[in-house]
Amino acid sequence: MLKMEFSDNYTSQVRRTLLHLLAWGLVITIGALVSGRISILPGLMTGWAGSLLYFLLMCRRVKKSVELPPGQAIASMRAGWLLRYGFMISMLVLSVHVPGIDFMAAVVGLFSLHIVLFLNAVCIVVSGLITNLGKSKIN
Repeated sequence: MLKMEFSDNYTSQVRRTLLHLLAWGLVITIGALVSGRISILPGLMTGWAGSLLYFLLMCRRVKKSVELPPGQAIASMRAGWLLRYGFMISMLVLSVHVPGIDFMAAVVGLFSLHIVLFLNAVCIVVSGLITNLGKSKIN
């Protein structure tokens, strides 16, 4: 029962985060186009794609780890951590060596997942504050 509830909530959270990542990619693309900074688009999109793949790799690892015994799950998560960070480093190395890809734009793009998760957390806190506004009284 617990695994089924986890699976339902997990799937909806993954879908929501993927949707927000796609929206963020659209926002940064439109922002670069509107501001006339077309030259940074390859770097932004490279970093954004790396962030998206990082999230998908992390989701896959979490889903596999749920079904493992605790000791194996910890080992699996540690191995996945190394692979994911190795992937991010390879994306940065790619952006340094391929001409036409701006390194700093790729770094900003790689932080897309972190930006989306931070904005989600802010929305959760603000909505909780608005919901509870006026309910508690300080004596």
